[in-house]
Amino acid sequence: MYDTFKTAIATQVSALSGVSAEIVEPAVGVSNNTANGDLTLTVPRLRMKGNPAQIAKTLAEQWKADDMVTGAEAAGPYINFRINRTVLTRSVLQAVHATGSKYGWTNEGAGKRVIVEFSSPNIAKPFHAGHLRSTIIGNFIYKLHKAHGWDAISMNYLGDWGKQYGLLALGFERFGSEEELVADPIKHLFDVYVKVSAAASEEAERIKAMDAEAAAAAGPTIQDQARAYFKSMEDGDESALALWQRFRTLSIEKYKQIYARLGVHFDVYSGESQVGEGMSRAIQMLTDTGLLIEDKGAKLVDLTEHKLDKALVQKSDGTTLYLTRDIGAAIERYEKYNFDKIIYVVSSQQDHHLKQLFKTVELLGLPYADRFEHINYGLVNGMSTRKGTVVFLDDMLHESKEKMHDVMRANEAKYNDVANPEHIADVLGMSAIVIQDMAARRIKNYTFDWGRILNFEGDTGPYLQYAHARLCSLERKAHVKVNPDADVSLLTEEVTCDIINQISLYPDILAASIKSLEPCTVVQYILKLSHSISSAWETIKVRGEADDVAEARLLMYWSARTVIGNALTLLGLEPVEAM
Repeated sequence: MYDTFKTAIATQVSALSGVSAEIVEPAVGVSNNTANGDLTLTVPRLRMKGNPAQIAKTLAEQWKADDMVTGAEAAGPYINFRINRTVLTRSVLQAVHATGSKYGWTNEGAGKRVIVEFSSPNIAKPFHAGHLRSTIIGNFIYKLHKAHGWDAISMNYLGDWGKQYGLLALGFERFGSEEELVADPIKHLFDVYVKVSAAASEEAERIKAMDAEAAAAAGPTIQDQARAYFKSMEDGDESALALWQRFRTLSIEKYKQIYARLGVHFDVYSGESQVGEGMSRAIQMLTDTGLLIEDKGAKLVDLTEHKLDKALVQKSDGTTLYLTRDIGAAIERYEKYNFDKIIYVVSSQQDHHLKQLFKTVELLGLPYADRFEHINYGLVNGMSTRKGTVVFLDDMLHESKEKMHDVMRANEAKYNDVANPEHIADVLGMSAIVIQDMAARRIKNYTFDWGRILNFEGDTGPYLQYAHARLCSLERKAHVKVNPDADVSLLTEEVTCDIINQISLYPDILAASIKSLEPCTVVQYILKLSHSISSAWETIKVRGEADDVAEARLLMYWSARTVIGNALTLLGLEPVEAM
């Protein structure tokens, strides 16, 4: 929104100094303190000979005010400029009104395609807090690319293949329940997996205590049978694949329910099992390029000279591993989607694996090797339900909803006015979890704190939702309507100038976020905007004011509410209108 003013400043400074406007304009930024000025030129960045403070003083004295930039004042090696606030305010608020939910969007990615792979839970293992981080961060990155004009594809690459499915099949024969499988496939398969893993461990301990002859006479162990079962899956055994397919289908249906609750949509449900001939082609390419080496029947890629160790791609019994399937998937994805970029949203625990994958793709000489990106994140500590033990995401969301419902019920009068308290409690609970997760840089580990996140005050999800709902309430109760042609010259207070500045920065926030892919950039921005609105609440009123003043202020508050709602939506949250 400041571009027109920056260009005007750059043009005149260039004429006065002889420095190219292309050098001047990037040196002009929004002032940190509007009491000193609206825009600030950092003179040392002009690379002019002489004392920067003296140059600043000379340029400020030579400045000719106009309808756009009304004054200039030197402050050491800086020049602070005053701009026509009415022009800025009108352009900002009219832009928000004209573009609404797409305010700040660009066409920067037009004609380019990105695949964002995220969430990617393992069937038969709990959908836990780590998957939540991948899910909400990935969803943000997906939405952010769409906001910048990219053809974005959201992909869920399920962990649905491997020896553990042989173990799971054996476990289901022993401990499975058809009724429990249909009722809650994710939880039941996990329970089965835990039981059969425990049985396998107990068996291993018993065999360890036997002599060699007795151990040999004991026959195939559970782990031996699991390996054989998975080998039969890889060899295409129909009955083995039918059971596995049933586990997969039921689990995906359950996942979809969880994702719907989180407001997450996937364009593609993929998985390790879906990688077809890409795997055999990957092995052949590794062989042809001389990258593949054999060791006791197993096949590896030696990445030690790149400080990435030796990467196992095929076991001695011919079964494949994660890396093999990931290479095959990369080949197949490019051939199917012709992507310009592919982003893997995976925890920092997988840094080494992703580095091995990217380096192997590079060594294979694939022309799209530079299009791979790993977006990592840290761990969540202290996340458990009242019962403790392993935390399923479903349980965690239920608990956050109930905790928020308890907070809401404490204010009976307000609670009775909420149209759908169950749903609002659910949204607030998710907002609490998501905003705490995204408040800091994603690589940081953090400790999950129920007490802090459920607070309606401070930098929390419920606080942001409350700010949005309160602005919605103001609009409903106002005696005037939102008017894009309101006389915004009446918005002269310092606090209103601060709010307008904050609103004007949202396009810049989106531009910065697409470079860093850090959700915290957006979270910190809307927290600051919400704080500014809170500061204005008691003094910049709408009700009881003259119509012209009320219209100007309502347009400002409506624009702020629109931006907060847009940002919450970008973060994957539903903005609430009453609570």
